[in-house]
Amino acid sequence: MKHALRRVIGRAAPGRSGGVRVLLYHAIDDPHPADCLSLRVSRRQFLDQMAVLRDDAYAVVPLDAVFHPQPDNGRLPVAITFDDGYRTVAWAAAVLKDFGFPATFFVVPRFLDGVQSPAAYWEEWAYLTWGDLAALADHHEFAVGAHSTTHLDLRRCADARLAWEISEAKLLLERRIGRAVTSFSYPFGRHDRRVRRAVERAGYELACTSRYGLNRSPGSRYAVHRTEVAGRDSLRDFHWKLRGKYDWLAHWQDLGPLP
Repeated sequence: MKHALRRVIGRAAPGRSGGVRVLLYHAIDDPHPADCLSLRVSRRQFLDQMAVLRDDAYAVVPLDAVFHPQPDNGRLPVAITFDDGYRTVAWAAAVLKDFGFPATFFVVPRFLDGVQSPAAYWEEWAYLTWGDLAALADHHEFAVGAHSTTHLDLRRCADARLAWEISEAKLLLERRIGRAVTSFSYPFGRHDRRVRRAVERAGYELACTSRYGLNRSPGSRYAVHRTEVAGRDSLRDFHWKLRGKYDWLAHWQDLGPLP
C-alpha cells in the first residue's frame, strides 16, 4: 500500500484514545537508498518527535506502564521502544536523557557479538556492542529487553530451537548487564499461540508485537501493540500516529505483511 494512500485514509480516520501507545523505532540514522522498509529515522526527525512528546501534553512512561497504569494528570501516556540494537540508538539514548524520557531497548545477542554473515540489508548496519549495552543499562530510566538470540521468525522454529531462542537471550543478557530482563519483542513482529506460550514459560513479564493500536488494561501481556515510526513519516504523520489515525493498519497487518 503506497504511503500517499495511507495518508489519505489517515486524514479521514477517527483518532483513538484511552490507553497507552507504545512507539517502535529501529535505527536513528541518515536515510539510506537500500532502506526500502524505511527503518531509519533521521536525527532531526527524532529530535522533532521528542519535542512533540514534551510539548503536546504527552506523558512518556516506562513500557511496563501498559499493565501498571500511573497517574498522568490528564496527559496521554506514550512508551518508547527500539528494536534490534543499532549503534545509532546510543545517540538517541543521550537525547532521551536530556528530555528525561524512559525507554526500552530490545537487543539480539547475535548482533551484539558482531554480525559476521548478514542475512538482509538491515543487518549490514552497525550494532551496539556489549560494552555499549552495559552503558545503556546503567541508566535507571532505560530497560533492556530481548529480541531473541539470533533474530529468526520464531513461528518457524522447532520446539527446542524456539525455547533456546527465547530463553538463551534472557540468560545471556542478564549475565552481561547484571539486571533482570523481563520484556521480549518478537522478531519481525511475528508470533502465534505457541510462541507466546514459550515466551511466558521463559519468565518474561510482557512481549511486544509490531501490530498498530493502543494498549488498554487489562490486555494480553504477550501481545502488546506498538506503533512503528518510520523514516518516511512527516511530522504530521507522527502527530497522526500518536492520535491513532493509522491504527486501521492493524487490520491489514492481520492479513499479512504490509507492502
